[in-house]
Amino acid sequence: MTNFTNNDIDRIKKAKNRVFFTGGFGIGRNNPNSLSTTSLSVYRVTGMNQIADIINCGYIRPKVGLIKGGHKNEVFWSLGGEKTFYYDKRPVLETEAKNVTNGQIGALSINDLNAIWIFDESQNKYINKIDIILKIYEFVKNNNYQIDENNLILLKNYLEQNYTEIKNFNIK
Repeated sequence: MTNFTNNDIDRIKKAKNRVFFTGGFGIGRNNPNSLSTTSLSVYRVTGMNQIADIINCGYIRPKVGLIKGGHKNEVFWSLGGEKTFYYDKRPVLETEAKNVTNGQIGALSINDLNAIWIFDESQNKYINKIDIILKIYEFVKNNNYQIDENNLILLKNYLEQNYTEIKNFNIK
């Protein structure tokens, strides 16, 4: 996405990052498919819509409008730890805890992410797809493409192919 609107720029510059320090409850600990976490990182559970948005703009920015609880322009993260697990198969973003503080203004860059964990159904576990997603981001940016609602399923299917290089990427 090379042509940012004022709203796009505001969502990047004015994003408020919120970090929760819950300590976790150990839910999912016994699930062999769970994603374990570390207290050195913060995590964000998300969906394919946000993965596409990150690829399109290069930032982890809030949704447009109000989100649950009446919050606006906020991006929520949780500190990892020995009792924090993710197991519902939704994508999970990971960055070092030092990259984001509670109340920090400004969206994180895709380059600040250590991992984008995508659940791989065939392997029945989370796989870090940050390397291929960074390559897709560069490809989309350099070719002035846009991933939209119509090709989200294509992106999801592409990520499931376990490519390490861009090939057969037919999203325009």
